[in-house]
Amino acid sequence: MMAVMVLEGDIEALPWGIGLTVFLTVTLGGGGLTVYQGLQALSKRPSRPLRLPPLWAVGGGFVLALAIGLGLQRVEICAPLLFPLCLIVAALAPPLAAVVWMLGRQSGSLTWRRAGVAFVGGATISVVLAIILEVLLPGVVLLLVLDLAEPVLDGLEGLFDALAGREAAKVLTSPGFLFALVELAVVAPLVEETVKPLVTLPLLRHLERPRDALLLGAAAGAGFAVLENVLYATAGLRIWAGILAVRALGAAVHPLGSGLVALGWHGVLRRRPDSGRRWLGGYGLAIGIHALWNGGITLLLALAGAQFFGEMPPEVDVLGATVAGSLLALLAVEGVAVFVGARTLARRLAIPEEREEPVEFPPSAVLPLPPDQAMAIWALLCLLALLPVGLAVLEAVW
Repeated sequence: MMAVMVLEGDIEALPWGIGLTVFLTVTLGGGGLTVYQGLQALSKRPSRPLRLPPLWAVGGGFVLALAIGLGLQRVEICAPLLFPLCLIVAALAPPLAAVVWMLGRQSGSLTWRRAGVAFVGGATISVVLAIILEVLLPGVVLLLVLDLAEPVLDGLEGLFDALAGREAAKVLTSPGFLFALVELAVVAPLVEETVKPLVTLPLLRHLERPRDALLLGAAAGAGFAVLENVLYATAGLRIWAGILAVRALGAAVHPLGSGLVALGWHGVLRRRPDSGRRWLGGYGLAIGIHALWNGGITLLLALAGAQFFGEMPPEVDVLGATVAGSLLALLAVEGVAVFVGARTLARRLAIPEEREEPVEFPPSAVLPLPPDQAMAIWALLCLLALLPVGLAVLEAVW
């Protein structure tokens, strides 16, 4: 069927190619992996400790997949057959990089079998449950927003008008934007942080160490993030590379959130002291991180000119700089913070003999901060220095 569509020059060949490739990857790839690991487990064959590629290799694969995909997208004959593979690799690399970053050089007792099954479950069962719940709940939310938001729209519009100008007020008080904000920043975090770690529950009770539970949940969150990346990139196929690049900034949001909730469930299932309060704290923190990220994305889309069930508004400027550019910088800062927090938590949960050896610096080097914090501050300063330059270049070129 794909060959016929390609030869006939059908414009729907590329979406069909992406859909079929993703379907085969999930069924034959994910299903085959699960069946194989299940047979190995029934045969009492132990699985090897989890070892992942180095971070530089995963990052390089992401950049290479973006570059090759952008080139293939322009070739009508090859695009439906080869471009979907580049799209999947580019969607896979950022969440995998987050797990590699959390894992470090210590795999603990987490094995390929458990991590692989959790990854596949997050990309299948959790995604299906999330879609069902996020399609049913928005209907109720939409009614509430349309009925309850109307009396306060005038007051909100006046407030935003005084703070950010007329155009920003018009965008941020539109019913479409309010519905999208509630759906993405409230409903989605609640649903997704609930369903992502569910696939890990049968495995968590067999894990001794809390760090293994965190990493197992992160594997499920990474699987969820991969399929979500594919869906978002396919929905905005014309700008798929930009979508994946922006989502790569928050690649650790799904793995960390799922890991935190799985860590709480591990304490509950193992009947550890004060496990209920710890579960609630981890669940609340995961929802907060997710809601902050989704809310920033929604504001970024709205102020950059996205259409929320109405006319497309102009891009909003404040003091000569686009609000969208500033929000993009804030998302980058939040993404760096989530990456650093995920690695720090994974290190603190490691048992002493598994912790990485501290990096030795020459006596002349002065480091008042730990390396992770120093690197984060350095990245933030570079970002603040490059933001005005980048905005000026974009304004001149685009």
